Amino acid sequence: MEALRKVGPGKIIEMKYTLRKGGKTGEVMEVMDEQWPLKFLFGEGMMLPVFEEYLLTMSEGQQFEFSLAPEDAYGQHDPSQVIQLFRDDLELSDRHPYEDIDAGDYLQLTTTSGSGHAGKVMEKTDQYLVIDCNHALAGMTLHFEGQILFIREARHDELEAGRYIEPNGFRSHSTLRLPPNE
Repeated sequence: MEALRKVGPGKIIEMKYTLRKGGKTGEVMEVMDEQWPLKFLFGEGMMLPVFEEYLLTMSEGQQFEFSLAPEDAYGQHDPSQVIQLFRDDLELSDRHPYEDIDAGDYLQLTTTSGSGHAGKVMEKTDQYLVIDCNHALAGMTLHFEGQILFIREARHDELEAGRYIEPNGFRSHSTLRLPPNE
């Protein structure tokens, strides 16, 4: 009988999950399933630290369910991160003209002084934008329910890169297996 594969540093984790806003019965925000699972190198800071803490004691095939409070996820919504940027202070281009920006858009903008801002356009006038630079999930309790599908040792190239790398170089629907030449 093969030994249980455990979650831990230096391991590639493949998992499916449903992410809900607020709790077990909340609005579905994301689904990663068997056909399109999340694959990541554990312990490299790619995932929220408390998310990884919940997974640390788990084994391949194990199901999980937990919630992360805003403080353990993307923090509380910070009103000081809602800013006003004047049109004349923005580095704009013909490729991305001001006229194409709409309320509700998520943007990365640079000002003429060189500072960068990323966020959601809350308001747009002829003269300025109001941008919410908080993370889109700030202030939310995040509820995860899923299963660890597969665990393997990270390859050398993945350890060097500090992230999961598809064996064929492309994202595919295949499960995480070693390339044919390994």
